[in-house]
Amino acid sequence: MQPIRAELTSERDLSHRTSTILIAEDHLDSRDAMRALLEAFGFEVLVAVDGRQAVEMALAQQPDLILMDIMMPELDGFEATRQLRQHHATQAIPIIAVTAMEGAQRLALQAGANDYVRKPIDIRGLIAKVHDWLPTTEPEN
Repeated sequence: MQPIRAELTSERDLSHRTSTILIAEDHLDSRDAMRALLEAFGFEVLVAVDGRQAVEMALAQQPDLILMDIMMPELDGFEATRQLRQHHATQAIPIIAVTAMEGAQRLALQAGANDYVRKPIDIRGLIAKVHDWLPTTEPEN
């Protein structure tokens, strides 16, 4: 994983070092892999194991970005996204849907997601999308 990090790290990437990302994912292995990857790039990571917990954590913590699995127990990613879009505090937080389900991308965007990534996750593609959607912090002079 180190070569990928070195290849993707740039001045632009460093502007996101203190960003917080909420991962909403019910599968332990997927959750741990995404967490390790994002932490290796310097992000703070919060983890929710289902859609209901994702909504609660997003409202309480207001992360800079959410990676939302679509197929989860308690509350699926579609409904969790809809609920987050109804709250003023979370309306503007970028949500990237994460799914292997064919046709779910369009439905995720209709529910309020800003973008999506397909499973299995392409590491370079995921990191690029994360950086594209995070608010940019200008360096101080």
